Amino acid sequence: MQELRIGADDAGQRLDRYLRKLLVAVPLGAIFRQLRTGAIRVDGRKAKPDLRLLAGMVVQMRVRSEDLAAAEPARAAAPRRAWRGPAPRVVHRDADVLIVDKPAGMAVQPGSGQGEDHLVAWLEQVAARAHSPTFRPAPAHRIDRGTSGLCAIGLSPAGLRGLGAAFRDGTVAKTYLAVVHGVPATARGTIDAPLRELAAPAADGPKVAVDALGKPARTDYEVVSAAGDRALLRVRIHTGRMHQIRAHLAHLGHPIVGDRRYGSPVRMGTTLLLHAAELVLAHPTTGEPLRATAEPPAAFRL
Repeated sequence: MQELRIGADDAGQRLDRYLRKLLVAVPLGAIFRQLRTGAIRVDGRKAKPDLRLLAGMVVQMRVRSEDLAAAEPARAAAPRRAWRGPAPRVVHRDADVLIVDKPAGMAVQPGSGQGEDHLVAWLEQVAARAHSPTFRPAPAHRIDRGTSGLCAIGLSPAGLRGLGAAFRDGTVAKTYLAVVHGVPATARGTIDAPLRELAAPAADGPKVAVDALGKPARTDYEVVSAAGDRALLRVRIHTGRMHQIRAHLAHLGHPIVGDRRYGSPVRMGTTLLLHAAELVLAHPTTGEPLRATAEPPAAFRL
């Protein structure tokens, strides 16, 4: 009989999700069968899969010691392939938070057609799992594959929870740089236009559209410089809708260079000239102000 006491790092998650991460060598069906029959118990009682774990609870189960150990050592022992793509640049790192400057063309999360060189795969190589067997460092938000710039990652459970809450609650100040087609008529302005996610977007078409029935979205912009038929804009978003900057600037009549999905005539592969240049937030565990900046690639110089 194995007994595991839930610590603060594992508290708050569902029992079934905790067990799936802990018992990676045990088939999922076997885990649920043991829950149904009461072979896995919490504080000596039969427990439902959706039970929210609290610090101090004791999970009791009859599993082999090597099945418990497999959650971490087996991964650590597995050979890691050489990293082939450009690596993110570390901008800030402490025990709870990692902020990197992601290159354009790198996806944040694995997904269809993303290959293996995504940010999560890179993270597994450079940030060893810590704190508890079921926690893995992870990005707290996403930026599009074609966008370069800052992405915040939680290195501890408290760091990831705090970062996630800050991005959801809109308490992170996010500033971007964008090179667009044409020069806006006014040097600065606000685009306050609701965005609706399209139910069945074309494979290479817009994923969101300005629509009165959409969710509120607000974007501020100012012209930093201009040359010929292009302008460099500094952009601040007050909401975090999918493709917000891309859709709003296209709605303004000035699509981002390289953003074929939203109207740019320029093809740049998986890159578009949008850069997450600054993040300002309260540190998720200390509460101290945290500001990170990243200079844009050379293509942004007009």
